Formats: sequence, C-alpha cells, structure tokens
Amino acid sequence: MAHTLTGVGLTPAQTWNWLKTNDTTLVVPEPPAADPMAEVPASARRITCGAGAEATQWLDASATDRRTIVVPADTTGERISVKVDTSPGSVAQTSVFVRPGAEAFVDVVAADGLGAAPKARDERAHAEDNEAAAREDDAPVTSGHVLRIHAEQGSHVHVTLLVAATAGEQYLDSLGIVADDRAEVAVRQYVIGAATTALGSTIDLAGDRSRLDLSLRYLAGAGEKLDLAYTVPVRGVKARANLDMTGVLSDDAKKALRATIDLVNGCKGAKASEQETVLVCGDDVVNKTLPTILCDEDDVEGSHGAAIGTVSPEQLAYLSDRGLTEDEAEGLFRRAIVDDAAITLPGDAPAAVISWAERALGSQTAAEIRDMIEEA
Repeated sequence: MAHTLTGVGLTPAQTWNWLKTNDTTLVVPEPPAADPMAEVPASARRITCGAGAEATQWLDASATDRRTIVVPADTTGERISVKVDTSPGSVAQTSVFVRPGAEAFVDVVAADGLGAAPKARDERAHAEDNEAAAREDDAPVTSGHVLRIHAEQGSHVHVTLLVAATAGEQYLDSLGIVADDRAEVAVRQYVIGAATTALGSTIDLAGDRSRLDLSLRYLAGAGEKLDLAYTVPVRGVKARANLDMTGVLSDDAKKALRATIDLVNGCKGAKASEQETVLVCGDDVVNKTLPTILCDEDDVEGSHGAAIGTVSPEQLAYLSDRGLTEDEAEGLFRRAIVDDAAITLPGDAPAAVISWAERALGSQTAAEIRDMIEEA
C-alpha cells in the first residue's frame, strides 16, 4: 500500500504561496507498524531534522540499519560510513554525538547496488525493473536516511552525501545538526541521479562562534525532480553560516529550493550568506528558488541571492569554434559536477559514481571517470 507524506521540507516562515514552494508531498510505501523512536537516544530526539516531522517519522519507522555512535572527546579523524542501497529501497537511521574537541567525518552514499560490480545495463531496463517493483506496492521504490548529529563544544564535523540512484528510484534524506560553542560543521552534498530526490537539512548554530559551511552540487534531467530544503537557525553570538548551491537542470527537470537563514534574537555579531547558481539547459525546465533571511537581531549581517541563466552566446560561440555542439557544450557543465563528486568525495563514493555513470552515461564515460580518479 502507498502512504502520502505531507509537509516535507516545510519552510519555517510561509511565503509566496502562489508559487507552491513552501513544502512538498511524497508518495512512499506504507511504513512498518513500529515505534519510530524506539532506538533513538533521548538526547537525539530533541534534534530537529530538516525533512519535517512526518517524513522523519517515516524514515525512523522504516529504518532497518540503526546506529548510535559516540566520538570521544579530543578524538581526531573518526570516520563513520553509511551505505544506503537505493535499488531495494533501504532506509538507515544514524545518531552521532561528537564530544568536545573531537573531529568526525560522516560519509553517506546512497546508490544502486552498493558493493556490487557496475551493472552493464541500460537505464531504460533498470527503470522498468523499478517501475514493476513500485506497482506491487503502489508507491515508488523509496530509500532514505535520517541523520542526527550533536557537535559539542569545540568539535569539528564533516558530513558528505552522494545521491547516485537511477530512474524509477526515490530518495528521501532528513538531516539535523546542533552545533555548540565554537563547533564547526562542514556539509558537502552531491545529487547526480534519482527519479525524485528530497533533501531536508536543519543545522542549528546554537553556540557562540559556531560555524557552518555548506555546499550543494546537483544535476537533474529528463523526468527527474529535486526538492531541496535548508533551514539554519543562527542563535550563537558571532556565529557564521555560509550556504553555496550550484546545479544544472536539463530537459523537463523540476527543482524547488527553499533555503532559510534565521538570525535569532541574541545572535549579535553573527554573519550569514546563501547563494545559488543554476544553469538551465532546456525550455521545459521548471526551476523554483526561494532564498529567505529572517532577522530578529540588529547587530548582524545577512545576504542571499540566486543567479539563474543559460549558457551565454559568447560561450557557445567559443566552444563551437572548437568543434562542440550546443548539446555537447552543456554536457560539459553536467559532467563537471559528476567529475567533481568522483574526485573530491571519500570512501565508497568514487566507485558509486563510476557505477552510476556506467548505467546513465555509458561505458566509455565510466572508463574516463575511472582513469581520472586513478590519476588524481
């Protein structure tokens, strides 16, 4: 049976209702009849996750891989890996407590067939298999992850996420982080493939001089949908928040981005910025960007903006002179995001990028990416 999630990625302040970007709705499989918070530590339950209460509850109830990890004080280089196999629609739940002065790396890879050799199959055949599985349950094949992190005083937390699913697969991610005094959080997210991807992140800069640096790189092509929601309450004195998003949309892709920075009363001396750059490669693309800054403090700095456009005629002329068609030129921008994910992400992510490229882009492109990784 299918289950409908409402209020996914809901904005903290309702605006622009006529654009219908304040939240989204997802159809998912019916969750198991289980207590969704049974294995979530009491201290982690207080962490707000960005996908919303209903979506996070579904992830908690559906999770089969549940972990609670404590990184001892002053530990350095602790690496935590989470694998979410999108093909069978697996769901994971992770709670991480990074004690004072410690450093932790949390790497999440959501991809098809993790641990298996790349499948020499075309995208259409793979999509047909997933559609058949979805019809049995009247809901798309849905995988996901709910991640709660408490970054305690003076800690450093690095979070990476790769979504490299394929046609017919749906991925739901709910992230919640609380940063105490002088805690520093770095989040890097790459979305290169999935029929529908919904990311919701809430990073609460509760402590004085806490810091967030978040970067998102995304792709969406024919028939694909992206729903991206970010909420950053800035509570600490002289806290810093920087959000940077870049993506390429092609064919009839649909994308909505809601990014809200909330400068809460008392966060004197805080600074925050958010910026998105979108390259549109198709007349049927639907792009909705809603950058928002809420402010209840006068001694702060906040900025936001979005740049949305196409490849300029000058760029096309330059590349045309070098033998590239318009489609090939736009393909370079899409490929740049895939290459960046393959080179910069750690652990199992490069292999997952190669596997995704094998299915989505062909064997030659996958081989080129493999060679590039080996040379890096």
